Amino acid sequence: MSKIDSINRALKFNVPIERVWAAISDPTQVSCWFGSKAEYQLETGSVGWFEWPPEICAGRYAMRIEQVDAPHYLAWRWMAEPDLPFNEATSTLVEWWLEEAEQRTQLKLKESGFLSHKQQQMNVQGWQQELDELESFLLN
Repeated sequence: MSKIDSINRALKFNVPIERVWAAISDPTQVSCWFGSKAEYQLETGSVGWFEWPPEICAGRYAMRIEQVDAPHYLAWRWMAEPDLPFNEATSTLVEWWLEEAEQRTQLKLKESGFLSHKQQQMNVQGWQQELDELESFLLN
């Protein structure tokens, strides 16, 4: 089965890179804007999960940390379906790049490895909402 195109987003925040890094990497802070709960250790190979409430997309989505290079790069894989064990073959890769310039932070996000256009389109919409929530979180 061939892979589908990736999702790419770029945003700028008027906050220091350390603040954005914490928001995308610390599970306690991630839980404030990405779903309703996140549980993992911020180290390569750590397996954990993200959780959403029933009204959004109920369940726990297994994930694994792939690479950590604080505060510039974070990569993790996650499952498209809730309540399944982590499986690299059916997961997608989410990569975050951060660059700082004059107290502003440039964030680039890429998700790749989709197995269907439907899965990709669901995540296009999902990332729009989640990144809006990240921006609101960072401004508070």
